[in-house]
Amino acid sequence: MSTILYLMPGIDVGAEEIARRERIANTFLTNPANRVVVDECDEGPTSIESTIEAEMSVSGMLKKALKLRGQYDALVIGCAGDPGIYSMRELLDCPVVGPLESSLALSSLIGDMFSLVTILDSGIPKTWTTLRKYGVDHRCASVRAINAHVLDMVDGRVGRQQVVEAVADATAEAVQDGASSVILGCMTMAFLLPDESINLKARVINPAKVAIKMAEMQVSLGLSHSPVSHPRPDFAKLRATVLPELPAGKS
Repeated sequence: MSTILYLMPGIDVGAEEIARRERIANTFLTNPANRVVVDECDEGPTSIESTIEAEMSVSGMLKKALKLRGQYDALVIGCAGDPGIYSMRELLDCPVVGPLESSLALSSLIGDMFSLVTILDSGIPKTWTTLRKYGVDHRCASVRAINAHVLDMVDGRVGRQQVVEAVADATAEAVQDGASSVILGCMTMAFLLPDESINLKARVINPAKVAIKMAEMQVSLGLSHSPVSHPRPDFAKLRATVLPELPAGKS
């Protein structure tokens, strides 16, 4: 049996929402003997809707990952922008899965071009920056937004049906843009499962499902990130300066 930690990079989501996501996340597993544990951090933003919130969330994730060390076999970053993915890989030996990175990889198996549906118009420039970082911007037909805030989706001010309709409209537009697949660009959106209610030509990729299945697969294959691409930092220096939470024996 393997345990996958789905770590939400922020605070104050609430026990009810954490429990709801954990229940849904465990339905994504291929092997029923495995388990997904959903948790949030002890510090950070209440939601990630900007670059500064994404960057300010990384410290809390690193500290929480260390606090829970030994309790999981793989870690999924609970944000579709993959904040802190390279830092986490420098820190941890187990698979660290980014929902966006893994969804981009899957999109290449589905078709030539993809589109991405994010939450806010203000997030579109940041999304293009991330796609350039991953080297896939040339495969992106478009980035569109449903203009719904994360916390409004969490507390129901924007309901699931509204999200489904907005994603369906954006997906139909993405088909016109030339996309073969559409990636949901927000994990709160993903956990409302709009992909299960949309029947259009483009395939809708749910990053929550993909990331958890990817983590499960990597554990089963015994594969994690390579230290060639993610070399270890100076742990003694980190322990003495910015990350005293590092265990004494880690090197």
